[in-house]
Amino acid sequence: MTTTSDRMDQFKSDVSDMKLKTGTASRDTVLQVSGALLMVGAVAVALITYSASLNQSDTRDVLSSGILAVAMLGVAVLGAAIFLRYSMAKFLRLWLLRQLYEGQANAGRVVDAITRGD
Repeated sequence: MTTTSDRMDQFKSDVSDMKLKTGTASRDTVLQVSGALLMVGAVAVALITYSASLNQSDTRDVLSSGILAVAMLGVAVLGAAIFLRYSMAKFLRLWLLRQLYEGQANAGRVVDAITRGD
């Protein structure tokens, strides 16, 4: 009976034997991290701007601070979208690779069963 670590090692060796073009995974990681930083940073700036606007007396200053806070929330949504896009891409890439691997293994089993039947 094979253990999980044996199956994982077999999967890794089979994937490396396929010599698939992996693309730009390092760029995806950088964009994923930058999306997370953009999201967190924009929320922090929005909260700081809102808190600073509470101490202002001129209506024009309060409104401009409010506009900046709302704009930063928009930037936070953009950062969240970038983060989710590259997170899902990484997950789906692994999932597709696993599906291809299992499909090849199942096709091999079917071919073996057919050839043994003759």
